[in-house]
Amino acid sequence: MVLVILFSILAIMRNIKTKTNAKLQKKNKDITDAAFAASLERLGLMKNEIKLEISTSRLSDVWGSGVMAYEYEVDVSHKLIDDEFRAELTQYMQEYAQKKDLERYDNFPVFVVSDLWQEGNLLRVDITYAINARTVNYLRDIRRVD
Repeated sequence: MVLVILFSILAIMRNIKTKTNAKLQKKNKDITDAAFAASLERLGLMKNEIKLEISTSRLSDVWGSGVMAYEYEVDVSHKLIDDEFRAELTQYMQEYAQKKDLERYDNFPVFVVSDLWQEGNLLRVDITYAINARTVNYLRDIRRVD
């Protein structure tokens, strides 16, 4: 009987933690989506040049909960990536974070463009919102791999 009660309590606690993590992921994804969309517009990508319904997946599904990293796919009408594109995107995202007074963790930039490439008319961008220790550790890990 004690084991059943203990197991039930643990299951309830896990469910609460999962729901809390999902809410936090959603909130941080919305912040990152807004920063990314605003930065693309500042780069001169008007709504008629890109598909603003940004397709995204959570990299945390692979790296574990608590990692605030998101993969974006954006349909574009022409080749975008050149030597300056990544630097400008990063700069505009940091300016967005500063304007919105977003928190940073452990002296990392608020947003990190952790990967960027283009396949035909599909721009793929991995953006990490460095808001917590797990996310910063993820960034450190992928830097070691590069």
